[in-house]
Amino acid sequence: MVILIKLPVTQVYEIIKANKSSWIDGLYPENIPNIFDKSGSKTLVLITSVSEPLSGYKNDTFSELSASIQVQIFFSKTVAINVLDAQLELMNLLDDNGWIIATHYPNVVDPDTEQVTATFSVFKKIKIKRGN
Repeated sequence: MVILIKLPVTQVYEIIKANKSSWIDGLYPENIPNIFDKSGSKTLVLITSVSEPLSGYKNDTFSELSASIQVQIFFSKTVAINVLDAQLELMNLLDDNGWIIATHYPNVVDPDTEQVTATFSVFKKIKIKRGN
């Protein structure tokens, strides 16, 4: 019997997607397509995996995946929402869904697009059930 769990990146992506935040123009798991407009006119959210080590060892076998996920927000140059409010919206949303806010980095300006960029990471231990 095979037990399937969704990848942590997919879990975070689906939580944010279901929230339907009107200020997000594009939401991407793993990478932003090369064909996307790089003018900085859109607010984009990128979700990537930082690490996914196995943990919870008992009797020489693992029982958990310790998932660490990074969320990057590239704000439109003409963003109408307060960038801190937007970050807090996503952090609270993920916190409400069992993800722990691990790190919040200072906002920086992307040197290529000149967009304000916000980055934070979340963490969650995901139980793994072994099938026979």
